Amino acid sequence: MTNRTQIRTQRISFVLALAVIIYTATDTYLFTCHGINIMKVTTPLILGLVVTILLCGLLQRSFYKWLTKNPIDFSFGWQSPLVFDSDFKIKDNCANEAQTIEQTNDSVIDNYDTLLENIKKKEAERQVEVMNAIREYVTIKTAPYLSKEAISILISNIEYMACGRYDLYKPIRSNIDNPLRSPGLRHLAWNVGERLNVPLVKRAEFIKASFPHELINATPEYLRLNLRDTVTSQIPIDVPDKGDFRFHLDTDNDDSQ
Repeated sequence: MTNRTQIRTQRISFVLALAVIIYTATDTYLFTCHGINIMKVTTPLILGLVVTILLCGLLQRSFYKWLTKNPIDFSFGWQSPLVFDSDFKIKDNCANEAQTIEQTNDSVIDNYDTLLENIKKKEAERQVEVMNAIREYVTIKTAPYLSKEAISILISNIEYMACGRYDLYKPIRSNIDNPLRSPGLRHLAWNVGERLNVPLVKRAEFIKASFPHELINATPEYLRLNLRDTVTSQIPIDVPDKGDFRFHLDTDNDDSQ
């Protein structure tokens, strides 16, 4: 780009120089041979041309600065029909896309009740499976220490804990000749509450309310902090596998001594 500019400038300079030489030679020839002085005619023309060029340059620069600071829309609100056609096509495509999205949303919304019902059904089925596993586990693990009636009340208390009906707990007592002790009861509360996703404080309140005689000297805060400890007990800690709720009854041996 720079080379082209230099070549163009050299050509213009050459033409100007050649014009000056031709003008000088012509003026000299006419004045010497014919006594004609063309300077009287050309001088005013040249001066007028120079002044016009300079004035045009000054006016152009002035108008440019003014328009830069004060832009004016010379279209007077007129727009090319091609713009309207392009805009129309874009709007038409957007309208079609919006209609497609709206139809898809309507289809999903129409199925909302069905989807919600399926989700609730699956949750209910899983909850039933969890409670059945808990009933089996509690019956097997507490049968040596509780009567049939006491096991039934304990399972009801667990169901109340799962439902948040903490005011319906009923107290029970383990067998006098083979009672449950605090470590085993704490572990039982932790194991069951872990399958139900119940907070530790609620697990502690549940086991305290269910066995007030065996836990008479244990405060709810103490129980909450010691639900999952490593103390040897009649009912050991049973940590569920990731994503599973089942108990390890086949490998869960009694730790009592």
